[in-house]
Amino acid sequence: MSWKCDIVTDLAPLYFDKEASKASRRLVKEHLRECPECRANYRKYHPAQNLASELPFSGNVENFAMLAKKMRNRRLLLWVGFLSYVSATMGALALHYMHKNR
Repeated sequence: MSWKCDIVTDLAPLYFDKEASKASRRLVKEHLRECPECRANYRKYHPAQNLASELPFSGNVENFAMLAKKMRNRRLLLWVGFLSYVSATMGALALHYMHKNR
C-alpha cells in the first residue's frame, strides 16, 4: 500500500460524504482510476452505483440506445409469441369442440 493509498483512505469519509475540497476530490478520483486495490476497497464498502457516478463515463450513448432498442424489440417479440400461442391454443380448442359436437 503506497502513501497515496493511505491518503485516499484518510480522505474517503469526506469524499463519500461530498465534503472534501475540490483538490482532494480530484486526488481521490485520479487515484481510484489508477489503483485497483483502492478501487476494490471502494466497491467493497460503497454501492457500485457510487463508483460508476464518480469515475468518468467510459460508455457510448449510442451503445445504450442500441441496447434499449434491442430490449424493446425482444419484448415485442415475446408478446407476439405469447399472443400467437394463445391464438393457436384457442383455435385448437375451438376446432376440438366443433369436431366433438358433430
